[in-house]
Amino acid sequence: MKAKQGQLHLIPTPVAEKGNLGGFLKETLEQAFENGSGLLIEDEKPGRRRWLAWGLPRTAIDDFIPYNEHSRGELDSKILKELAQGKDFFLMSDGGTPGFCDPGRSLIYSCQEKGFKVRMLSCDNSLLPAVALSGFTEGAFEFLGFPPKGKEERESFFKAVYSKAHCQVFMDTPYRLQRVLEELDHACPETGRSRLHFLLMDINREEEQSFWGTLKNLLKLKDLGKREFVLVVAPK
Repeated sequence: MKAKQGQLHLIPTPVAEKGNLGGFLKETLEQAFENGSGLLIEDEKPGRRRWLAWGLPRTAIDDFIPYNEHSRGELDSKILKELAQGKDFFLMSDGGTPGFCDPGRSLIYSCQEKGFKVRMLSCDNSLLPAVALSGFTEGAFEFLGFPPKGKEERESFFKAVYSKAHCQVFMDTPYRLQRVLEELDHACPETGRSRLHFLLMDINREEEQSFWGTLKNLLKLKDLGKREFVLVVAPK
């Protein structure tokens, strides 16, 4: 039997240092410490101040792992190895949602690339988690909203997705999920099949699923059914 792999959990925190951490996140971080999970923070001093202000265990501070532009190079391979051995890691930036223009992006990308599960805990929208979890946030991204309803307009929409160099993000009604993947392939088969995509479905629900890979791989998914979803297309 294959050993259970660890997961990388992204923790969205208040931007203001004195902001309150939600009860669910507080309990989650307490359990993470008790279970011996890895606690990755961007900067030690702000991380300590926030942790103590949230009323979390002071003893956990000694176990903090500073993950920043100076340390990530030597940490990534170690973290991936421990994930493979079943250890979970929790990633927090200095404030806000991890993965946006911060050092954690490269770890998220590496985890997706290697097939490790990456989750966003307790977020009130689906757009930002989808983009952060994709690992495609090295530069700008553009939210396209919903594709138009008309056939010709939809085809133009999907062709435009692949014509732009930066990250593209959109969603559609749940019952159109399978159709959207097929329309993307029809609109631009050569370009689309070579680009990386991240599909996030039913975020923060028990049925949550995500898939990271080329459109060719996503097209192998069958009978997806009616699912709330966000699709992120990587930059060229």
